[in-house]
Amino acid sequence: MTTEFQQLLGLLRMIERPVPGRKYSSKDLQPYLNQYITMVRYAKEKPIIVCNQILTKIILVVEGEFCLMRSSIKGGSGMIARVWGPEFLGIPQLVTADKVFYSNIIASSNCLAVKIDCDFFLEAMHKYAPVSYACVESMSRAMDRNYTHIERLNFFSARENLLYYIHRKWTEAGANENEPLCIAEKRTVIASELGVTIRTVCRALSELKDAGLITTENNGNIHCTPEQIRRICELNP
Repeated sequence: MTTEFQQLLGLLRMIERPVPGRKYSSKDLQPYLNQYITMVRYAKEKPIIVCNQILTKIILVVEGEFCLMRSSIKGGSGMIARVWGPEFLGIPQLVTADKVFYSNIIASSNCLAVKIDCDFFLEAMHKYAPVSYACVESMSRAMDRNYTHIERLNFFSARENLLYYIHRKWTEAGANENEPLCIAEKRTVIASELGVTIRTVCRALSELKDAGLITTENNGNIHCTPEQIRRICELNP
C-alpha cells in the first residue's frame, strides 16, 4: 500500500469515530495531506458547489455545516437539506456517467474540507473496503435525507414540521433538558428548510405561541424553556 492510500485510510478512520463536542482543525488534517488530498476552507454563505458545475474533485467537508439548495427553471429556490460534516460531496457523480451537480451547495457556517483527486479516489474504492464502505454510507445518508424531506412535505402539516424543526435544533444544541433553547434563524431560512412560504411559517409560529410552546422576540429569535422543550418532545411527530 502506498503512503498516499495509507493517508486516505487514516483520514477516514479519524472521521468515522467522531468525538462528541470535538471540532476538527487544519492541524488535524495535516498528516493526511499529499498530492492527491489538499485542504480547502469555505467561508460562511459562500458556495462550495454551484448548480451545473462539473465534477472535478471529490470534496469531503470535515468540519462545518452546509445547505443543499435546488432551483427551478422558473427561478424558484428551496432548501433540500441542511447537512453537517463529516460528509462527502461528489460520490454519485464519480460512479455514474452524469458528472453534473444539480444543486447549489452553500456553506452555512465556516467549513473545513479536503479535495480528493477523482482517479485516486476511484482506485482506492476498488482496492480498499473502508473507502467503498464510506461511500455507501454517504449515499445512504443522502437517500435518507431525500426520503425524509419528501415524506414531511407530503404527510405532515406546517405546524408539525415546525415542531420537528425545533426539536432537531434542540438535539443539535446538545439535547440538554435543563437548558433553555434559543433559535436565531431568519424566517426566510426556516421557510426554505421546511419547504413552505414565510407566511406559513409565521402562522405556524403563532399557533405554537398560542399553545404556550414557544416565545419570540421582536428580532425574530425563538425561545423555549426546559418545560416547553419537554412538551415539544412529547408532541414531536
